[in-house]
Formats: sequence, structure tokens, C-alpha cells
Amino acid sequence: MARNLAGDLRALIAGHVLDDPAARADASSDFGRMIRRIPGVVVRPSSTQDVAEVIRYARKNSVPIATRGEAHTQSGQATVADGILLDLTSLDRILSIDPGGLLADCQAGVRWEDLVRQVIPQGLVPPVLTNNLGVTIGGTLSVAGLGVASFRFGAQGDNVTEIEAVTGLGDIVVASESREHAVFDAVRSTFGQIGVITRARLKLRRCRPRTRTYFLLYDDLGAIMRDAQLAIEQDRVDYIEATCSPCPQGFKSTPSGKEAFAAWFFPLQLTVEFEPQSPPDDARVLQGLAPYRRTHIDDQDLLGFAARLEPLFAIWKRMGNWGMAHPWTETIIPWGAAQPFITQVLAGLPPTALGGGHVLLWPCRGTVSHIPFFMYPQTPLVMGFGILPGVPPDLLPQAKARLNLFRLHRVRSAALEAAFWPTLGRPLPSQEDLRYGRRPEPRVHRLRILGSR
Repeated sequence: MARNLAGDLRALIAGHVLDDPAARADASSDFGRMIRRIPGVVVRPSSTQDVAEVIRYARKNSVPIATRGEAHTQSGQATVADGILLDLTSLDRILSIDPGGLLADCQAGVRWEDLVRQVIPQGLVPPVLTNNLGVTIGGTLSVAGLGVASFRFGAQGDNVTEIEAVTGLGDIVVASESREHAVFDAVRSTFGQIGVITRARLKLRRCRPRTRTYFLLYDDLGAIMRDAQLAIEQDRVDYIEATCSPCPQGFKSTPSGKEAFAAWFFPLQLTVEFEPQSPPDDARVLQGLAPYRRTHIDDQDLLGFAARLEPLFAIWKRMGNWGMAHPWTETIIPWGAAQPFITQVLAGLPPTALGGGHVLLWPCRGTVSHIPFFMYPQTPLVMGFGILPGVPPDLLPQAKARLNLFRLHRVRSAALEAAFWPTLGRPLPSQEDLRYGRRPEPRVHRLRILGSR
């Protein structure tokens, strides 16, 4: 099958079609390292027209197809078994930057890092950046794209004015809020299931060259959430990042012997941009916050802040953790429901169960792709659960079990369920509906049909 696919596709497109074992093996997994599917061929298109030809071929011949950028997915979304894997990193050109119009036109395979390094020296920056800049523009637009400025600007998908995409019919469509709106909505935050993004026109904003980050530490969930809300409502900061982090305490005696235990702490990082000649007023930024421990204040240029986690990623890669499994999930819930929900989850999730991971507390807002959670009128809260920097293969079953504990957590509070109701539009599933512990069925992602109007 691989040889026939390769021959047929080489005759259709100008890009590269790879069917050698090494190329197929390299594209058989993703960052999650929990799913392995070997594609029949890997296609690196040279143009949008190549993408369209490949999709038409796949549709006509009933060949499964999946898209791939930097493959930072967690559950095999960027993989396909025996079919066609579209590697969009070959579409890597920044087509134009318009400082006056505050816009950047980029192909889908451009990494955010490359765009940021071009625009920040011009006093511009994308409104929202994810923590990992080594991912592609098309990839994050396909999964919303959340970051530490999402409380103000929404998701990255909220900050795109035009998208060129290839639909499941193989049509090339240029879509925006005022043109082919159905396609514009459908291709954002849908994992490439409705269409393949090949180009995007992104919003930029003017920025200041320096940043100051205040590292604060709390031991009370309510306090950190109240302070985050205060900072947002009073427009004190440009970026907010917070986590629930386990702090190992030692070993305690139990009826069954000694047991490791830990406590939950809540780090909060507030960051402001500033001009070198006008540093921020620290007292104003921190005024009225609940009791906390200020552990550090850090000044750096904006590019350094945007890439602040790159040294950590480099260490993980050198240690080999980048190639290990990374169980992960994220949930978006209304702000008003967040504290009781998190309290319930943490009560049933011992800090030691995270195995080095953490829970993210990132406020965000937005209407990207009309996802109900993002349409909630109040600021929702992004909460992620991860086991990082990596899980050895022999511990993966336990890691997956812990992940399910978080993902399938049952909300038992009537008041909390009522808070969810306006967003979900339906009751929460029962414990029986959740089928606790059931492994999700692996999915082969196929493009659904979406024609242009």
C-alpha cells in the first residue's frame, strides 16, 4: 500500500512524498508518546494546491489522512495508521508583516518562535503566545492556542482575521468573519477534522521591550484565585500564570507503613511590560493582594520572557525526557465554578499522584470557533493536569490511571452542576456514563466533508 500511495502522490504534487521506513517511523508518534501509528506515506507539500490534491486523492480512494505540524499533541491526533500523513512544516514561509495594519500573514507550518523573533524587534507581538514557541501556527489554531495572556485576548484562534484552508472536498477556501464564515469557524479548534489550515493572517499588537515578573507563592486556593481576579479586573498586569504544585513533605506513618505525602501550594506569576526608562510601580501591582510569599522579581526583555521555558525544555531533551510519555489533559470551566471544582479534584488527587506534574490555573476568555466553554460570559479557567517531564514506559499504566482520575472526576455538588449548566446546555454525565477507567478508543482522524458556500 505504501508503494502505491507514494507513486500515485508523486505524480500529483510538487512536494516531497516519503515512504522510506525511517521517515514513516519518525512520524509514527507525537509528544504524548502514548500512541504509535505508522503512516503509509509522509507528504511534505510545497503549496496549498499540493494539500488540495492530496485531500482529493485521499477522499476519492478512501485513504485515511491526518495532519501534522510539530506533533505536540497528546493522544495520537497527529498520527495515522497506513494512510497519508500531511507534514505541514514544509509550509514555513512568513509571507508578510504589516506594522501599520498590525497583521502578519504566515503559512501554517511557520513556528511561533520564528514569527516572534521577527516582530518583537519591530515593537510588535502576537496577542497570545503558548508557552512552547516551537509549535506551528496552523497547529495551535487547530486546538485554540491558550497562553498566559488569554485572560485578556482569548485564544490564538480569536486573534486571526483570515484563514486559507482546504476542506474535506479538496476545495481551497479563504475564510474570515465576513467571508465563508462557516469555514472560518469550523477550521479553528477542530484538530484538522473539518479542514486543513494552510495560511493565516494573524493580529499583532504593539508591545513594550521589557518585562517584570513577580513570583508569588500562596498556600490557599481561594486567595490565589481572588488575587488573579483582582489583577485582571484592575488591569494591573499583561500576563498571568498560576499552578497547583505538589510540595513533598516527607514520609508519614500509616496503618500499612510509611507513606510519602505532600501538600498543595499555589505559585502565581504576574508579569507586566514596561519601557526601560519607566519601570513598573511594584507597590501598585501588588497592592491589596492576600498574604503571600514573594519569592523573586525578574526583569528581562520581552523575547526572553516569551521564550522563558526554552532552557527547561532543553534540559528535558538532554535528559531524554522529551522522548518519554507525557499524559496530559485540559479542562475549561466557568470561573465561578472553578474553585469548588478544583477543591473537589485536589481532595481526591493526592499531590504525590502527580509524579512531578502540576495543575495549571490559567484564566482565559474568547469565542473561538463557537466552542461553548469559550462563549461563557464570565472568564473561564483553564485547568490542565500533567505528569512531566516524562514517564518511563514501565510507569505509563499508573500514569494513565492517574490521568483518568482527573479527567473522569465526577462533580457531586448540585450548586456546582448548576454553574455548569448554562455552558454545557445539558446535565453532567452520571458516574455510570463515565465508565470509569475505560480506555478511549484510538481514532484515525479523517477529514469531514465541508464544502464552500
